[in-house]
Amino acid sequence: MTDTTSSTAATNTKPTPQEIEAAARLLMRAWAPGYLLPGDQPKETAADSDDYEDHPDDYCGCAGTDDDGESLGCTCAPGCVCDECSYEAYARYKRCWVKGCGKAPAFRVVRFCLVEQRVQESTRRGAVCPHAEGEEHWCTADTVFVDAGPSVQDFAHQPACSIAHAVELREGMRQSMPRAGAQFRIETWTYSPHDRELPAPLPALRRQTVSARDSTTWAIRKYAAGLNDSYWLGSARMHLAVAVWNARLEPEQPGEEPDVWDDQPSTPVQEEPSEPDEHE
Repeated sequence: MTDTTSSTAATNTKPTPQEIEAAARLLMRAWAPGYLLPGDQPKETAADSDDYEDHPDDYCGCAGTDDDGESLGCTCAPGCVCDECSYEAYARYKRCWVKGCGKAPAFRVVRFCLVEQRVQESTRRGAVCPHAEGEEHWCTADTVFVDAGPSVQDFAHQPACSIAHAVELREGMRQSMPRAGAQFRIETWTYSPHDRELPAPLPALRRQTVSARDSTTWAIRKYAAGLNDSYWLGSARMHLAVAVWNARLEPEQPGEEPDVWDDQPSTPVQEEPSEPDEHE
């Protein structure tokens, strides 16, 4: 009789952190060979050379942060899109906009309009203009346009901590934005933290999973159209590999350095497998 006790125990054994890192490292080597891992030597770039000069637009004059990491505000001109300005514009939505409130939002008021949409098709595919002679339309000799009905287009929103404050904001928006066709709705909503408000590796994990999802969507579209989807499948694999590498890391605590920048790997470097040409 075969003893399955030892094999069952081995199957149910939780992998060690070293085993998890080794598996993630191998996946990164195979699916994302262009990403640096602990122990890898970065290639020299123009930014590393002595004669490299920073672009003047890299410095916009923002006030920066104090010793505690708190923002000192921005001294840029209106319309600046530097990192500090972009963050301040984003972070405005983490608190209720009713004057004197400032609580975390649970709702938002959205200003929207119904905008007429059109679908188009090339006459080379046999499309024929359906409009009567003399009727106003957008069709040309090359493209046929057909009215597709109204579509909801959002323009602005304001966060609120409660329904009562959402109603108050909605009435204020109606008075301050009396535009033709403007409508307002109240919906449940929570603030999603900005990347700089999250500990590593969560920002990288969020970016990579979104990129993997987008690549998968494009791969499906290419397949449905009868086209080669290998490029987008390869892109999805790369982003998934990087996501797995980041997901194994513990959230970074203040003052810690992410181990992805360690000088030496904690496990031996795995050999890189041969990389097939996915564009063939």
